[in-house]
Amino acid sequence: MGTLINAAQPDFYAFKPATVECVVQAATKRNVPANVLLAIASIEDGKNGQLVRNKNGTVDISHFQINSATFRSELAPYGVSMTDLQWRGCYNAEVAAFILGKRLNEPGKQDFWTKAANYHSKTPQFNAVYKKKLVMLSSEWASWLQHTYSAVNIVSY
Repeated sequence: MGTLINAAQPDFYAFKPATVECVVQAATKRNVPANVLLAIASIEDGKNGQLVRNKNGTVDISHFQINSATFRSELAPYGVSMTDLQWRGCYNAEVAAFILGKRLNEPGKQDFWTKAANYHSKTPQFNAVYKKKLVMLSSEWASWLQHTYSAVNIVSY
């Protein structure tokens, strides 16, 4: 992940909401399927700067609703800043792509979609509900991406 925001891309890391274009760019940069990352964005439906308090005491952060427990355990050691995660929309997308990549590359015998749904939860009942939405929205995004972008990594079914 790195410890610093890339100063060579100041617009990408600006304090502004994420766009479809920067989500696709983040997916490409982190080598994850763009349609899956866009589907996660659609499911999570967070807003720039948003903090959502959960019943378990954690907080979901910004566009991709990155959980504060994930932030503490998996992101803070890389130097990820809570302020950047909350207010830099494209950075939030890149961090979400990083998390998705980690989930997809975890060892084990889980299928692709279960691993992708682990972005949300590894608890089987929550994973199954999320996976169903993820597959449907990933299919819709794949169709859109194929017509809009000439070369982008998507997963097919």
